[in-house]
Amino acid sequence: MKCIILIATLVGLSYQMSTTHAPVHHTRSTHEPTVHQSYTFSYDHVTHKMVVHKERDCYIFMLTDQEKLDVHTDAGLTALEVKFLQLIGTGTKTAAVKSSLEHSIVQACGSLIQHYYTVA
Repeated sequence: MKCIILIATLVGLSYQMSTTHAPVHHTRSTHEPTVHQSYTFSYDHVTHKMVVHKERDCYIFMLTDQEKLDVHTDAGLTALEVKFLQLIGTGTKTAAVKSSLEHSIVQACGSLIQHYYTVA
């Protein structure tokens, strides 16, 4: 009787071993953090200047006579936006004092701005 129980146990164990599935390891891609950056472009029709603000910084650009015309077309405005983004990175930035700026420029920059720069 003990022999039959032993054989039944061994058969059961061997059956379990043959039908056990290997664990599946799923690979998961790493989750990169979301990166967000926003620039706002505004044309000030009073001073004919262009302002670009990002977070707490406002950049003020003088426009040439041709750029004053280009700002009124889609293609011209897009070209100016690309140019100004490049100038923010490579141009000469000069700190400006808020009280010395035209009221319309300060309004175009927005109320959360802490630093003002003219860019050439």
